[in-house]
Amino acid sequence: MIGFGASRIGAVLVPYLTLYLVTQLHLSVSTAGQVLSVFGAGWVLGQPLAGAAADRIGRKSTIVVSLTLTAAAYGLLARATTVPELVALAAAIGLVFDAPRTAITAWIADLLPEQQRARGYGLQYWMINAGGAGSGILGGYLASSHMAWLCLVDALTCLAFAAAILALPTIRDHPASATDPVGYRSVFADWRLLSVTGLSLVTLTVYQQMVYGIPLAIHADGLSPAVYGAVNVANALTVLALQPLLQPRMDRTPPLWTCAAGALAIGLGMGANGLAHSATAFIAAAIVWTLGEMAFCVGAAAYVASLAPDGARGRYLGVWGAAFGGSALAAPLIGAAALDRGPGWLWAGSTLLASVCAAALALQAARRRPNSA
Repeated sequence: MIGFGASRIGAVLVPYLTLYLVTQLHLSVSTAGQVLSVFGAGWVLGQPLAGAAADRIGRKSTIVVSLTLTAAAYGLLARATTVPELVALAAAIGLVFDAPRTAITAWIADLLPEQQRARGYGLQYWMINAGGAGSGILGGYLASSHMAWLCLVDALTCLAFAAAILALPTIRDHPASATDPVGYRSVFADWRLLSVTGLSLVTLTVYQQMVYGIPLAIHADGLSPAVYGAVNVANALTVLALQPLLQPRMDRTPPLWTCAAGALAIGLGMGANGLAHSATAFIAAAIVWTLGEMAFCVGAAAYVASLAPDGARGRYLGVWGAAFGGSALAAPLIGAAALDRGPGWLWAGSTLLASVCAAALALQAARRRPNSA
């Protein structure tokens, strides 16, 4: 878990790639959005593949292979300048960069009983953001004129984490056998999984404006890229400070209710960006949507893990993880189209969509038995 957090110190390339494409390579906002949507398409495809790999070859092997491939892609991106090169590498990175999260999330479900998983996922999320605190500092410093170095930092941290995982003994890795009958046909027949994945897709599309909409809004207000670095640091520090305080409440709350509260906070926080025109205002909005991100991601992971049979946890979490990729695919296109009409369209629409998802999750939670997930 510590190594996963450390690897996230360098995982800043994707957010700053938006600014890099627009301000240093001088691509149009729409072209940059298209490049990043290819990244999202790779992410969508990569999550189910990662889930299947985690069930078939094991959590540990999936983590090591995907980190090594990600490092190679980051190294090549350091030298890429043309749109075709950027498109190809964006697709490759999207395909493999988030596979470790899926495998680790399944691994946590293997190791912990259901009633303790929210705490385990809270720790996972806390470690990701411990790395994110460093990533915001590095990103804000390097993104303005040293994008190649940022790529290399990402590559080196991925390789370091892969080496650390290789050195660890395998503990309850639980790959499914080759004759495991729980395939994706059975997984896609679970309407509960499809429901939470669909609502996650919409909510995370709103949340992904922290990667696509917020940096463009900061740029439009004439603020430095370092302001976006400060937003990322505020995001990470909010989690580091408040996650331990809020975790006992999340442990006692059914996961779907936690998701509903998180979706609402994401919508309110993103809507507040429409009123932000200074570093202080963007940071204040970030604190609100960070609270939502924290609750939503922890609650959703615990809920999906509770739905999965033992031999299909990777696949279930891979299907849900595809919502992250789908949101990365949709968010730049929706964000760019909305910003072309005016920032109010993006931020008011974000609040509306996330609020509808929060209501749907709350309704689903209310219909469940009090002792169910």
